[in-house]
Amino acid sequence: MSRELEQWILEERNEGYKEGFKEGLEEGEDRVATLWKRLKTDDRLQDFYDAIDDEAARENLYKEYGIK
Repeated sequence: MSRELEQWILEERNEGYKEGFKEGLEEGEDRVATLWKRLKTDDRLQDFYDAIDDEAARENLYKEYGIK
């Protein structure tokens, strides 16, 4: 395989990784924003504070609200 082809493959792989990472980050932000809005609407301030620091509590709330 030529050096140029190897370099191109590496650049394409890195670009795909960056795009995938960006999409995943955006989905995660949307997920957490949806949870915060639901908790605010339901006046569940303590659950909001718990979810900030406790991943298990946050995951339970995602399940409770059906947020995927």
